[in-house]
This record gives sequence, structure tokens and C-alpha cells, in this order.
Amino acid sequence: MKILIPLLILTVGVWSVGSSRAATANPVLDASVLVSEALSHDNLEAARKSASALAKTAQAANQQAIATHAAEIATSKTLEEARVHFKAVSEDTVKLAAGVDGYYVMTCPMAKADWVQKTREVQNPYMGQSMPGCGSLKGDKPTT
Repeated sequence: MKILIPLLILTVGVWSVGSSRAATANPVLDASVLVSEALSHDNLEAARKSASALAKTAQAANQQAIATHAAEIATSKTLEEARVHFKAVSEDTVKLAAGVDGYYVMTCPMAKADWVQKTREVQNPYMGQSMPGCGSLKGDKPTT
């Protein structure tokens, strides 16, 4: 019995440490990731729709700069125009992602811009399908 109690405590301790590394949900970051994914696939319609949702989510979270630029993406007529506004959105979402588990800050040297995504595999929203893998994980580690 004396052996079982410390073993049980150790097991529970290890389990709780492991579960504390779970990703933290952030509605603004999650919505911005959807815009990024749409742009990485050169899908303007999906980017506009996702940006409209991002604008509402950011407004509710009192992230006015993100909401303003997301609204601009939602009315963009071209992918290039949407990407200009996405760059402005990303300047703020990169700051929001700092220290938050489950989000990665990526960088594109050609676009001279960063963005947030939820995977380590580069999905470049600035270059789209012409160069989907252009970029890298900024700082070579996740923002945790």
C-alpha cells in the first residue's frame, strides 16, 4: 500500500503536467488563421467570408485594428488587395499569439511579413499557390 500511494501521486502529477500543454483557444487568432488558409489557397471568396467573421470576432474582443483591416479584406476585389490588408492584420495577430500554445508565427522573407498559423507546415498566405512553401517558422520554435 505504501508503494501504491506515491505511484498514484506520481501518475496524476505526470498526467496533469502533460495536459497543461494543450492548445489554448483564441477566437481572434482562430478566425485569422482561416483567412490565412484561404489566402494560401488563392481563394478570395473564402478569404472575404472568413475576414468578415474575423472582423466581428475582433470587434467583440475589442481588437479594433484587426477588425478594421479584416473588414477591408472582406471587401477586397483582388487577392493582392486582400493580402495588403492581411499583412496589417498579421502585425497585430503575431503580437496576440506571443506565448500562446498552439499557434506558430511564420515568416516570409520575400513578402517581408509574418503570419500566425496552427501548424508547423508553411502555408504562405502572401505567395499563395505560386509559392506555398515559401517561408519558415520564425525563431525556429513555436510561440509557447
